[in-house]
Amino acid sequence: MAIVLANGGGEGPDWQDFIGIICLLIINSTISFIEENNAGNAVAALMARLAPKTKVLRDGQLQETDAAILVPGDIISIKLRDIIPTDARLLEGDPLKIDQASSLLDSDKSQLNN
Repeated sequence: MAIVLANGGGEGPDWQDFIGIICLLIINSTISFIEENNAGNAVAALMARLAPKTKVLRDGQLQETDAAILVPGDIISIKLRDIIPTDARLLEGDPLKIDQASSLLDSDKSQLNN
């Protein structure tokens, strides 16, 4: 636009403005690309850290694994403040109070017994 508009008054093109604008556009594009890439990497790292994990009894040993790969019949170990994968059944232990707000979108607290 700087080149086209400068030629309208009978004057020669304003190359300094044209080159300056192109340089600023290239710098802005480069910075935007780097920032977007860094933001994407940060989100991926957060998602990996926040993925629910659980301790599951397999082959006679407790192993920490992703909750997403649990199958019916897996026995999991839970402790205070653990996030319990859905559809878990309490086999033994003391009665539990569970805050189901994250799964029910309200602050319903349920009492679970054997």
